[in-house]
Amino acid sequence: MAGGTAQRTVEVVNRERKSYGTGCLLGPGLVLTAHHVAQPGGDSVVQVWSAAGARFVKASMVWENRELDAVLLAADRVLVGSDVGIVRFGELVCDDPDLRPMCSMTGFPKAMRRRAHANPDRYVDDLKTVDGRIAPHTGSRTKWYAFEVDGAVPTEVKNWQGLSGAGVFCDGTLVGIATLVDRQWDRVLLVRPVSHLLRDEGFVRAMTDRTGVVPRLQPADLRGLLTSAPEPTLSSSYLLDPRSRVVGMTGMTGHIDQIEQWCRGTGRMDVAAVTGLGGTGKSRLVTELLDRLSNNRDGLRPWSGGFLAETPRHTEHTLFASSAYPLLIAVDLAEARISQIRDMTAALAGSHGGAAVRILLLARGDTWWPELRRYLRSQQVGPVSERFVITPDGALSGHSSEDIYVEAEADFARRIRLLRQTGRGHNLDTWQEAVVADAPRRYGAGIEHAPPQPVIYHHIAALADVLARANPDFALRDHPMEVLLANEENYLRRIAEARMNTGAVDTKLIRTLVTAQFLTGAQTVQQGRATVQAGFDVHHRGYGPTAPPDAAQLAALDDILAAAYPATDGARWGSIGEPLAVALLTEVEADSNQGFIEHLLQHEALETDQCGQALSTIVRAAPKQPGLADSAHRAVAAAPQRLLPLAIRTAAAELSAEAARQWLAGLKHTVDDHAARPGADPDTYEWAANLVARVQTHADSGGDSLEELTDILSTAQRSKRASSADANAVRPPTSGSRSSTNSRPTLVKPRVHALTRALATVVALCHLLLVAGITSYAALTASVETDGWMLWFYLPFNVFIQLAAAGLIGSRIGDAFLNWVAPPFAVGTTTLFARLAELPLLSPWPSWTPWVLWPPVFAIGLYALTFTWRIRFGHFQHP
Repeated sequence: MAGGTAQRTVEVVNRERKSYGTGCLLGPGLVLTAHHVAQPGGDSVVQVWSAAGARFVKASMVWENRELDAVLLAADRVLVGSDVGIVRFGELVCDDPDLRPMCSMTGFPKAMRRRAHANPDRYVDDLKTVDGRIAPHTGSRTKWYAFEVDGAVPTEVKNWQGLSGAGVFCDGTLVGIATLVDRQWDRVLLVRPVSHLLRDEGFVRAMTDRTGVVPRLQPADLRGLLTSAPEPTLSSSYLLDPRSRVVGMTGMTGHIDQIEQWCRGTGRMDVAAVTGLGGTGKSRLVTELLDRLSNNRDGLRPWSGGFLAETPRHTEHTLFASSAYPLLIAVDLAEARISQIRDMTAALAGSHGGAAVRILLLARGDTWWPELRRYLRSQQVGPVSERFVITPDGALSGHSSEDIYVEAEADFARRIRLLRQTGRGHNLDTWQEAVVADAPRRYGAGIEHAPPQPVIYHHIAALADVLARANPDFALRDHPMEVLLANEENYLRRIAEARMNTGAVDTKLIRTLVTAQFLTGAQTVQQGRATVQAGFDVHHRGYGPTAPPDAAQLAALDDILAAAYPATDGARWGSIGEPLAVALLTEVEADSNQGFIEHLLQHEALETDQCGQALSTIVRAAPKQPGLADSAHRAVAAAPQRLLPLAIRTAAAELSAEAARQWLAGLKHTVDDHAARPGADPDTYEWAANLVARVQTHADSGGDSLEELTDILSTAQRSKRASSADANAVRPPTSGSRSSTNSRPTLVKPRVHALTRALATVVALCHLLLVAGITSYAALTASVETDGWMLWFYLPFNVFIQLAAAGLIGSRIGDAFLNWVAPPFAVGTTTLFARLAELPLLSPWPSWTPWVLWPPVFAIGLYALTFTWRIRFGHFQHP
């Protein structure tokens, strides 16, 4: 949600009726408050004041419901709430006392009335945030939420006055409006759930007209486990996203009926698969099914649910089991998330005491399904017997290609007009014409004769025609996808210019970073910075020496990506959606002379799980873009120890048997090609070739068990580590995960700050001087001083040991031996000479003191020397 509770809080006053209270900004200029606060009607004037405003602003009524004690007001969006986004509506569905989320409301209670500093005779109402918790079952009969206050409360009940109308938020989602004080309980406020408002057609219509988005309920207390709907923008990515529900649902009525019947079965828990090609409408089907299930028709209990977050903020899956509502949980790209599915179902099977739970696994293929189904049945997770198949033309059932195109064109034009009216556009200055539903057909020409194909292609053509009508410059593009990308780049440019100087925006760099963002993702801030660093380096590859981005530039670029595609789950950011992302990836790859993917996957800044996600994304796109697979094969062949197990595991999990064989064949060919190059490590490529051959044999024999494949990869990896320990070697991912470990980072010169480099160098030089001085002193003062040649032996020997240890520790040459033996040997040898020297400063101390004092001193010095060697010379390693 854009904007916190305080930012969304406004004061509402009706001076003629002598009433005042609090309101909640649902969007720019749109205020929801209690009806008894605003008391609209007659000659009275309702005014609102926001924390960011300088004065009260007149507001008009756009909807009211006296029974619900609620009213919706509209004020000047520039003066009131211009910086807030559209609110998310939610409800509380779970009741686990140990995991009950904190709720909060901010308002203007009478107890916070204070004297104005400028005029002591005048009083002003000040803000107060009240925290508390809501047990959903407390309002099961009266339909009120009971908000139990934490912290201080007024001494008299009347001092709560003024808080009425405050929005009650749970995890950034609006769940209710404060209306009354419960006089029977000391610390309880009564809250009207916003779910009541969303059952009023007038409220839904008013919200849609004013925001451009149909308001829908989300399970607020499950936001840590489920994704949110995307933020409404005028980007092509948002308009095509099935979860934006811009285009109405067509076809697949039979599928929805079947799945609904499955959902309403008698079992407490069940899992089913929904398979079909990308773009056939699987995700859109889920949103339509949820709408149908959540309607309280025929007296049936309404359902709740959503899409399982890929990066959940917590993994308390037992919350699902405590839901008082039946839940539908959809898992997108299920073939890449097997371990997460296993964790969730195991938690539910062991502690399920709530309402029914249905889990839909959405995937493009079904090779993973038999093995997972066997596992789920062994865990006694429902019948697990259903699989629903969506055909490429499933959405066209009962509709012609012409119908799909015309309806999509009208829906896109309607949503774009609404978003422009509400100021949600980031690229309005490039739109020269009005948006109309009957835009001339350029990209949709002849679509009525098109063969059956996934519905997404009809939507792309319709959106391209609408955008080309609004911006004639787009009509110069040859392909509809080029139009959508041009609109997306305008959107990105406006985002970048708002966060950087206009002259500093490199649009080509932004395109590259958005592509890297799509491939690697970022669960944390650190991973986000790693993606930006890798994308920056790869973008400038081949242009000669380029100054690395400083921390401020990295942060600015990271902020642009997060603002353009905010995360809908617990990740650092989201990404541009398919199929736009695949088209953009293809363009960036072509612009880099087929080198972007190859060099990005090998970049040392990326963590292993980011490389795994990138390979997973490429695997899904490769069937339609074979060139992307070739680039990925080259990257894997160039760094087989790090990437080969990931590439094999990902292909086996996400491709059909035949497609996996083709992937392995291409991988084997590329590995053999790299093995024949001059300077290639024969041991490494022999291991890689044998591994691919073993997996090919496994696939040709009909082996479809991912567990067996994991055993093969684990055995091969252990064998490789035993023969040649590699600092960058990683264990293969566990079943169903994209990765399980991170590679060890390698220090490189551009990533070390100049001050750090200077300090490390000074300490390293001092260490070498100390070693040389102590060695010389020991040689001169020992009993062998008569043999002068011994001095020249001890001195270079000890210095050489220090330099050799610093240069070889952590390298590919005998890594295990050097890491465990070289440091103690170097420190021990120097300590021995320090003990033989019997320096005067040590004479007052006990005889054992040097053995305790000198090892830490020399260890610190050796560490500084090793660090300095890395940042100035790198590793000693095989070519």
